[in-house]
Amino acid sequence: MRMTVAGHTLRQADAGYSLLQASRPFLEWRVRGRVRALPGVELVDHTAVSGLLFDTGRARVTGVRTADGREFDADLVVGCLGWHGPVDEWLTGLGYERPAEHGVRIDMKYASRYVRLPPRSVGGDKEIVIANQNPARGLALFAVEDGAHILTLIGYGSDHPPTDPDGFWRFAASVAPRDVREALVGAEVLSDIATYRYPANRRRRYERLTRFPDGLLVLGDAVCSFSPAFGQGMTVSALQARQLGEVLAIGDHDLRRRYFRAVARTIDDAWRITELFDLAMPHVDAAGRKPLRALGALAGVAMAIGERDAAIGTRIARIAGLLDGPETLLRPAPAGRAALAAGTLAAAAVLRLPRDRNTRPAPLFDPLPHGPARGFHRLVVRSVVRDTGDSAIVEFDIPAHLRSRFTYTAGQHLVIRGTRCGEPVRRSYSLCDAPGAGRVRIAVKRQPGGAFSSYVLDERITGPALYVSEPSGVFTPELDPTACHEYTAVAAGSGITPIVAIIAAVLEAEPDSVFTLHYGSRHRAGIMLARSVRELCDRYPGRLRAVHYLSRQHPRNAQDSGVQYRSGRMAAADIARQHADRWFLCGPKTLVTETVDALHARGVPGSRIQVELFDTRTPHRPPAVAGSATSRVTLAGYGEPLEFDMPRDRTILDAALDEREDLPYSCLGGSCGTCLAVVADGHAEMEPDPLLAITGDEITRGRVLACRARPVTEQVTLRFGSGPAEKSRTPESVPGRAPVSPGGAGH
Repeated sequence: MRMTVAGHTLRQADAGYSLLQASRPFLEWRVRGRVRALPGVELVDHTAVSGLLFDTGRARVTGVRTADGREFDADLVVGCLGWHGPVDEWLTGLGYERPAEHGVRIDMKYASRYVRLPPRSVGGDKEIVIANQNPARGLALFAVEDGAHILTLIGYGSDHPPTDPDGFWRFAASVAPRDVREALVGAEVLSDIATYRYPANRRRRYERLTRFPDGLLVLGDAVCSFSPAFGQGMTVSALQARQLGEVLAIGDHDLRRRYFRAVARTIDDAWRITELFDLAMPHVDAAGRKPLRALGALAGVAMAIGERDAAIGTRIARIAGLLDGPETLLRPAPAGRAALAAGTLAAAAVLRLPRDRNTRPAPLFDPLPHGPARGFHRLVVRSVVRDTGDSAIVEFDIPAHLRSRFTYTAGQHLVIRGTRCGEPVRRSYSLCDAPGAGRVRIAVKRQPGGAFSSYVLDERITGPALYVSEPSGVFTPELDPTACHEYTAVAAGSGITPIVAIIAAVLEAEPDSVFTLHYGSRHRAGIMLARSVRELCDRYPGRLRAVHYLSRQHPRNAQDSGVQYRSGRMAAADIARQHADRWFLCGPKTLVTETVDALHARGVPGSRIQVELFDTRTPHRPPAVAGSATSRVTLAGYGEPLEFDMPRDRTILDAALDEREDLPYSCLGGSCGTCLAVVADGHAEMEPDPLLAITGDEITRGRVLACRARPVTEQVTLRFGSGPAEKSRTPESVPGRAPVSPGGAGH
């Protein structure tokens, strides 16, 4: 078991006990079966008790009456009907006084679901409990039967765990330690989210009553109701049952008084532990309990000591598990160890101060997403090799069971998931090898303020894992071994990455075809994949001509190993004068737009032009306008249907990402086509843009890009499923229209 309280994870040795965990239905089924098998025990199923039977003086309970009118005589009735059970109401109606009640209002809500974690997750821990106080959030992860886990998230005050899938995972990520987050990202969801509200920890003081009927006792939550944060409720009930057995073994003389006093002593330790934690939370009213709140601060020191000292940590764990009383910490041996550890802790705090002042800032990119997403896999980074001063090539290890999922076509891309400042981040990167290379690599160029590019180039990430999508994209050539085509590619910056893969695939598959590459860079040292281009020129002499345009350098040698160098920027009009059967354009929007316009001006139809834009943005939330029209939008075809209300001045995908992150998207700018969907109901519209990753024919057939579409009618339903890899796309059906494919730039 791993226990973290107020930021301190207890260090433990063998605590001398074993954990046996099961789901509540399974546990109750097993217990009920064990009890039913006991001699002299009869279970009366499907029966509700409606009242108590009394003697003529109403001083002794003699049995119970059921809702169907039956009566059961009894020497002793034990009420186990919970905090909201009717026992006190029945007694009040007969003139008995209610027991005094007190408690601590905590305004707790928890949300739970079943998950199945990846093998060998969380270090083999069977139970993980995390209870933070500021912010007041908690998490519990329990291994149960059939290889499943129960994941419970706990919030207090107004900070309750969300019930939508994305909000649930974000809340979990805010509490979970890193290894638990990693396990949850790879988890299989087995159930919906179930929630429960728990306003307060409450206790009834039956031991203080002067009058109570004989023949009746109360046990369990009816006496003391604990929040589920520390899992004490069933344990305290079991301890009460043990006390009942012990007092009955002595006889029934003065049974009520002896039992309720014994139960009160049993509850005291658990109640103090819960009070100390509850009163330490900022939102809890501690009026009249200031000494207890101060004692809670000392408990925090004890937790910090338990984090360093295994013996103290084990002792605290046993106390929290109600195996030992809090007084055991005051025994000479534990107290001495605690004093020594406290001194060490204070010294460490002093020594740590200078280091804290020089703490490195948090990285822009965290490779661990909030939660699972369809089509993404955890891949280990095999290598990171510098390509230029501001670019690198990242190669992934593909495990055997995923190799079929990572087969790809030249020109396709991968999407990297992670977070930036707590918000989800997705970045697309093109694969830079032909499929026959037998490896999966992407090229990453530094972008100003770029999240993932800075992570790759500054952190040198070899070894750690990234969460990577399966290959997708339609910026791909249609290869024909009998063809004799002239191809021309125009690229700039990291736009070379898919182009190199396309060149290699075309020249290998079409022996009679030739290729010309026009590629813009600032200077020769900044040419991405220069070695790959040179190797292709050497491998296919006379069939590949590469022209590098250097905007900030005058090259000394105009030609080198079949590669030409020119000074200045590319002129789209000059390049468009060249003949080509097929054009591939990839890079910044300005370059792509100018080249497409120049080709159209010379009569080149859109069916002969394929375009990839590097256009990535983040979700945008415009200021709310009072009285603006809204629509009810439903997204289907990708996991559970998502329904939400949104203003009509936002794009559908932007609004949807406020509700759930696990949706099909990448660039958010209309250049990748990942969010292609059918308008199944209502009407949505997009602003005209000839460079969007959708054809006119697709728009005519009722398709939209969710990242660019806005709702027009009161009800709109989009159905995903016709993604960017759909083979039925026919860009040739739109004369003068250049098809646009997924961007692979990323930041």
